[in-house]
Amino acid sequence: MKKTLRNWVLPLAAILLLASCGEKKEVEKATILNAAKDSVYGQITDFNLDLTKEYDVGEVLRFKVTPYADFFLKTVTVNGEAATQEDNGFYSYALKAGQNRVMATYDIDPSVDVVSEFKLNIPDDVFQKAMETPTGASDDFYDFRKDGIEQANMNGFLNYVDGDTTHVETLNYGYTVKLRYLGIDTPESTSEIEEWGKSASLYNQSLWKNAKKVILESQGWAFAADYTVGSAEWEAIDKRATADGNQRSLAYIWYATKDNPEKADFRCLNLEMVYAGFSQGIGSLATMGKSFYLAFDKANLSAQANLRGQFSGKKDPNYYYGKPKDLTLKELYLSGGIQSTYVDQKTLYRINGYVTRKIAGAFYFQDQASYKRGADNALPVAYGMYVFTYAQTDIQPGDYVSVIGALSVYGGSLQMQGISYNTINPDPNRDTMILESGNTIVPIEMTAAEFNTSKAYDNVLVAITDDLYCYADETFTEGGIEEINRYNEHYPFYNSSNKLIFFAHAGSKTGKSLRVIEDENILCSYRTEISRSYKFFTGGTNYYNPKGAQYVVEGKVLTPETATTDEEKEIASSLIVTVYKPKIIHFTGISQYYVSTSGKTTTYQLVIANSGDIQIKGVYEA
Repeated sequence: MKKTLRNWVLPLAAILLLASCGEKKEVEKATILNAAKDSVYGQITDFNLDLTKEYDVGEVLRFKVTPYADFFLKTVTVNGEAATQEDNGFYSYALKAGQNRVMATYDIDPSVDVVSEFKLNIPDDVFQKAMETPTGASDDFYDFRKDGIEQANMNGFLNYVDGDTTHVETLNYGYTVKLRYLGIDTPESTSEIEEWGKSASLYNQSLWKNAKKVILESQGWAFAADYTVGSAEWEAIDKRATADGNQRSLAYIWYATKDNPEKADFRCLNLEMVYAGFSQGIGSLATMGKSFYLAFDKANLSAQANLRGQFSGKKDPNYYYGKPKDLTLKELYLSGGIQSTYVDQKTLYRINGYVTRKIAGAFYFQDQASYKRGADNALPVAYGMYVFTYAQTDIQPGDYVSVIGALSVYGGSLQMQGISYNTINPDPNRDTMILESGNTIVPIEMTAAEFNTSKAYDNVLVAITDDLYCYADETFTEGGIEEINRYNEHYPFYNSSNKLIFFAHAGSKTGKSLRVIEDENILCSYRTEISRSYKFFTGGTNYYNPKGAQYVVEGKVLTPETATTDEEKEIASSLIVTVYKPKIIHFTGISQYYVSTSGKTTTYQLVIANSGDIQIKGVYEA
């Protein structure tokens, strides 16, 4: 039996061996990929082989590498291995099996002034029109929101927020624009405080302060710079201003230090912030367009090569590296209030207090949970503070907290900013901490007369005991997502936030008014009325069209009664008409010192941070 099996196995093995020897062995091939064909730093050309074909392993590939202006060649590799440089300017490499990736890297020429060589690239006629001095509101002048280009009013309102955000007034139509700079992201210096954030903010301010003329340019105009003026691609680009999720207008800022500058005199402020080493990153090729992306990337590489700003390896001179200094609210206010020497926006202080109200991540805190009146019923002494942060925390009203942050002044009122909060292993020398919870917060009760004349607190919770009557015809009563933004009637749009500002009086309109602000996160209701307009408090008829404000205001307030043409009547038929009754109200809120943006108005205002702090007692006939 064994012999029979052996006789079968040997012939079978021989047959299989012969069959395998007869198979044709497949030869491995090599392909070529130019992995740097889309590089903005240089190009790889003059290949001796066709990149679309296969080749035998070992065949020699030759090619040239040419850096673009302002760049030096750093490395030339294939499959991560250095290619051989030949005397004739070519590079060579013996192909290996599979895909052969050809790559080149580049270094910036550190001596190049990227900011000076980058020019404002808009048509001459657009520049001339943008530089015209307005004599009054007219369609002949550019409107930044509508046209994507306009001058800033250098004699108007300017608010320097941080290194990449500035609030300005437009020259032609005089409305406020919250500018978020395109192409850059500087370290934080407000809600949070990071190294080089304050330095970036100060550098941004210095550029604005040296400017004589400033042009705001939209992202659309930047994209258009890559195309021939008047071409189909150029015409198709939407050049209107766009906004981010926080309703800040996105813009490139061009400034000139001459009184009568030519187009070539303008420098890109955004780019200069990158060049100085203050940006943590730039946009992408897809979001910026080729010419802007290349310029910003050059500036970023130049900052690194020249060790500028945050790339210097040095400590930031405007960042506080020490431990926080302990301070009480009483010590802070007695040292001079808003003129306090503590307010340098750099030094970190630790202040304890009781949280009274919270708005999103921000909150108010004060030195006691409740207060008692003194002799002769005198109002108590109380001190409070606003803590500005976007961060979401576990902090709630009633918590006794230890807050660590920098001190600043905003709108005439003291505040803390740059706080840090961690629930796991908090750092007692940096993180804001909850020391205890569950305290009952009792507002200081006072009459409207006491609020206006006897004692007004800064960032302290108070309750006005009078019946307060709200009036519509005050200096500047406005707000609500169903109300048109009054800063720009030429190009109307509905408010993006539900923040309401109105005025109230105890009894009649005689005497000093009380300025009231309802936070944008609050919605109040009374019967069928909802506070989407300041008229919820003051009374009045509101005409709202969800299609947009341009359907409501076209040189006049369009209502079903004022519509005359068929087009106007059709628009008016879509209006949502709400008739509000003026309210009698009791308010509890944060008493806060207020200075207008112009600096001309100073008063105390009541900030309503909780819908439960509004008690509607009824309505009245205006």
